[in-house]
Amino acid sequence: MLLAAVIGISIYGALLKSNYDFHRSRIINSPAEVIFDDVNDFKNWENWSPWLEKDPTMVTSFKDTTSGVGATYSWKGKEGVGFMKTISIIPNKEIIQQIDFGKGHIAEVYWNFTEIDLGTEVTWGMRGKISFGEKFYWLFKGGLEKNMIPTYDRGLELLEQYILKEMEKHSFELKGMVDYGGGYYLYQTTSCKIDDLEKKMGGMFPVVIKFMADNNIEPSGKPFTLNHKWDEENNTVMFSACIPVKERVITTGDVLTGYLKPQKVFKMIFKGDYKFSNDAWEAAYNGLTAQGFSEIEDAEPFEVYSVGPKETANPAKWVTEIYIPVAP
Repeated sequence: MLLAAVIGISIYGALLKSNYDFHRSRIINSPAEVIFDDVNDFKNWENWSPWLEKDPTMVTSFKDTTSGVGATYSWKGKEGVGFMKTISIIPNKEIIQQIDFGKGHIAEVYWNFTEIDLGTEVTWGMRGKISFGEKFYWLFKGGLEKNMIPTYDRGLELLEQYILKEMEKHSFELKGMVDYGGGYYLYQTTSCKIDDLEKKMGGMFPVVIKFMADNNIEPSGKPFTLNHKWDEENNTVMFSACIPVKERVITTGDVLTGYLKPQKVFKMIFKGDYKFSNDAWEAAYNGLTAQGFSEIEDAEPFEVYSVGPKETANPAKWVTEIYIPVAP
């Protein structure tokens, strides 16, 4: 009977598929670039690894290159050792990695990032071929996919939690009173509801940029908005979308030339998503008062977009400089 059972198991094991390819997907409300950049750097995996959650004693080690093609990392834990290497990437779309579990079994891990209306669909999978002996190991463990799929599901869940938390990071750094050099700028002006300000800006800056491109005019600094009137009681704002230029430009039509005079200003650096802008301006005015400065009556505060969506899709890395004219 025992011999028959052994023979039966051997036959069953031999009939099991050698090739495997399984994957799990999750929609994360984030630009593909943000998720890709995180997954592409092995050092970030410690922030959401499902294996580290299972085994906090696991020790990971890195070489000089941790992101991009050729990046590697290794680990040692309760369930053994392993090694992973990135072998190809398509920025913001795909990552292919090779994984070695330390027992001669080398597999391919793949990531796909597809932007959709709700964010990015992230797919994490593994494919390879198991040996005859490994078939019996996984047979008694309940199957390779049955063991790995819950871990991949948990990993994507932890990745989502980490990404969303990172994107919410923001900070306000008070710089105090500084001298602002001023200069010429090209601009468009409009009035709108405060709630529509960002949408209006999105339509005005391209008009100014196109005018500059059509007339071979180079910018001399970062874009900024100049606040002429801010009326919270009536939920209205009058502002200009501006781009600095080296000298006065004669213009016609919708794009005009302005001049911002040199002046003393209270400066604050705001890092983070624009949805925290109201909090940033409140912090700037509170800091101004706390340091004993007074805003000049009828002054026009402005904010400069040092780093924005064109430079990075990660809102936590956006940098806005807030300037409020103050008395010397």
